[in-house]
Amino acid sequence: MKHMLKKLGTLALTFVVMFSMVTTVFAATTGTITLHTGKHNVNGVTFKVYKMMDATITADGTAAAYTIGSDFKEFFVTDASLGSNVTDEQAYKYIKDNVKNADFQKKVKEYVKTKSLSPVATLTGKEGTKTYTTSALDAGYYVIIPSDESFTPMFTTVAKATQDVYLKGKKPDVDKTVNGNDWTSAQVGDTIRFKVESMVPNMTGYTEYHFQLKDTMSSGLTVSANTLKETVMIGDKKLNKDTDYEVTVSQQTITIKIKDFIKYQAQANEAIVFEYDAVLNENAVTAGKENNTANVEYGNDPDSLEQGTTDKVIVRTHTLTITKTNQDESEKLAGAQFKLYKGENTNGDPIKFKDLGNGKYRVATENEVDATDTLESPSTENVKGIITISGLADGKYTLVETKAPDGYNKLDTPTTITITAESTDKGENVTVSGNTVTVKNNKGSLLPETGGMGTVLFTVVGVGGILAVGYSFMKSNKKNRLHEKK
Repeated sequence: MKHMLKKLGTLALTFVVMFSMVTTVFAATTGTITLHTGKHNVNGVTFKVYKMMDATITADGTAAAYTIGSDFKEFFVTDASLGSNVTDEQAYKYIKDNVKNADFQKKVKEYVKTKSLSPVATLTGKEGTKTYTTSALDAGYYVIIPSDESFTPMFTTVAKATQDVYLKGKKPDVDKTVNGNDWTSAQVGDTIRFKVESMVPNMTGYTEYHFQLKDTMSSGLTVSANTLKETVMIGDKKLNKDTDYEVTVSQQTITIKIKDFIKYQAQANEAIVFEYDAVLNENAVTAGKENNTANVEYGNDPDSLEQGTTDKVIVRTHTLTITKTNQDESEKLAGAQFKLYKGENTNGDPIKFKDLGNGKYRVATENEVDATDTLESPSTENVKGIITISGLADGKYTLVETKAPDGYNKLDTPTTITITAESTDKGENVTVSGNTVTVKNNKGSLLPETGGMGTVLFTVVGVGGILAVGYSFMKSNKKNRLHEKK
């Protein structure tokens, strides 16, 4: 009985081992391909999958023996110029030596198109979807060909139950925004936050790789390594300065270089996000608009890096014109003084300005010691009563009159100003409204006078009249007495 139980136990163990081997082999003979598209827009793009080589895979999935697929026999004979007696080993070596070359990829695409081959699977891109998975495929070597020419073909072996591949653009995207938009209005002295999004490129087959951001600021933006306040993210991981990346600022160019970039190989197509600050300076006023361009550089040779596609943002400032007039606007008035506040009230300090003369002012920078917070309407003939302020952002402002022109009443009610800037082409052309305002004053009338010459004259005339009447009466009375004596 004991002997029988031992035999049954051995038999059961044998079945367990056999079952394990079968399942392992089964897992290695079919599998799916999952395509990750990352931040690429693939809406409507088709990805057709073709089998180039058949394969048998070891149980652990670490090795494979390849044979030429039936659909691609002619490709290796003619397109690869390996001849009619091409062997599996020659085809294997040809792919290994050329798979990264654009010429090889082009030949594969043309061969598939010329021969009208039927794909073993087709994936179709959709808005907002970032992963696509095929149905079960036989073990083998596959090419995935995108219909969009801006993406390159992908090559992979199905050697396990699930195989991941990452879409590779011909050049990494660069998407730059400023304060969260494609363009913005800002005031001189404002700190502006820039954001540049790119992606981890496909580094399959490389043992060394380099990636860096370069952003050249225009003259109207001040940058320094100490005030940059940069952050760098890859996927959901925040990188550490000096440990994971290094920053240099040379004149107006910022360079952020990611160290040991090859270690992010498995994160192909994940987003790389750079953020950093710059301050708008007085040069932005004369330039009209600040064009700011960013790009990425990448590759396995640090002395010959490829450049990605650039992207730019625009920063603009605006001008406010204040005209001081009398009530019917028939006369412009000099000598009125104002303070201007940002926002809808007078909370906080008034804006400070650089006085450029003749009623022209510019928003002052932090280091301008001769700045003033008083605006005064000029007396110069051709600009009399007109104040022009440059270097403002769009938005709401509150104008307070602190001194009226001589002979006029000061306004008790602040003036609300709303500057609006709109653009349909990312700031290239901007329509500005609300940036002209007329402030009217009433002329003060004279109050009634007392103790003036009018009263004195009236008194003198009155007294004189009384005396004249008295004299006339007395003279007449005298005549009457003389007449009576006669």
